[in-house]
Amino acid sequence: MTATAETPPGLSPQALVALHETAAAWFMRRHETSWTGSDERALNAWLAADPLHREVYDGMALTSHDLHQIPLAADRSWRTAAAPAAPAALAAPATRATSGKTDVRRARRGSARTLSTGFAALAAFAVVALVGGYGLHRWADTATFTTEVATAHGETRRVDLPDGSHVALNTDSTLRVRYFPRRREVALERGEAFFEVAPDTGRPFTVDSGASQVKVVGTAFNVRAAPPEIVVKVRSGRVEVRPDRDAREPQVLVLGPGAGVAIDPATRAHRGVPADAATVGDWRTGQIQFQRTPLGEVAQELSRYLGRPVVLASADLALQPISGVAATATPEAFLQALPGLLPLRVQQQPDGSWRIARK
Repeated sequence: MTATAETPPGLSPQALVALHETAAAWFMRRHETSWTGSDERALNAWLAADPLHREVYDGMALTSHDLHQIPLAADRSWRTAAAPAAPAALAAPATRATSGKTDVRRARRGSARTLSTGFAALAAFAVVALVGGYGLHRWADTATFTTEVATAHGETRRVDLPDGSHVALNTDSTLRVRYFPRRREVALERGEAFFEVAPDTGRPFTVDSGASQVKVVGTAFNVRAAPPEIVVKVRSGRVEVRPDRDAREPQVLVLGPGAGVAIDPATRAHRGVPADAATVGDWRTGQIQFQRTPLGEVAQELSRYLGRPVVLASADLALQPISGVAATATPEAFLQALPGLLPLRVQQQPDGSWRIARK
């Protein structure tokens, strides 16, 4: 069927529906026997008033043509249910052959008019219903709440959302939130955030980071979008993680409390990571707990709070397990304490970076 699929600039969905209703009224009247030359001139004036009038009216005529292509056998129920009662001339036998032929021709014309009017009404209903459906779709895709939040180096923020959900945003992070009538969308463009999502089965909550997506209804979890990986850890509830949401058949990983996954943003490859539920999002308290965490990951984490790179002198150091508690306000203190715990040498470089090597 033909209809205007998009709202023309400057025309609201309500005005578009009203325009289709007016065109439908003209279209149906034109198929009535009472149609006159004066009516035709009035229609032509309406069509000439705006090119959109002609476009909508012609689309309705094309719809009616399409409906006429339906086999008549399939239309008997329509005629039986919707057509007016047959003229009285059809009920009584003809007294003359010529009268019978005349009555049959009249009956056929009347039946054709009834069927044409029925098709016109159906065409009008179909077009208006289509526009109404477009309006519903537009409503579902119109954001009811939006906000963007960013934190500077050393800054954290708490964001309270209108549905009762809460987001804690870590240092050097950027977050964009959009709420729609049927869904809640968040994009973590960089950094780290801890989410406490209010349950709402009618509006799923998704967090996009790069090509990956986390989907929940109600739970608490942490997402870190910092090189070299995107890391998701769950504190409570359950989440669905799609490492590559744009894949034809995206893989879905279901994580429960204490579970985590790390995703390579370039290849979408993923691996499981340990996640003590009690420590998920612990950075919100100003402390980070490391429990036999590989030194490579510790270095990456401390780099974010220092604002300077922490470099390992050799690749084999990356696997060295580290346990301890670091204060996010003074991460350099943790680095300086490492040589007292392990045979390591920690030095700050002239450019402000830090270097860890074996003694």
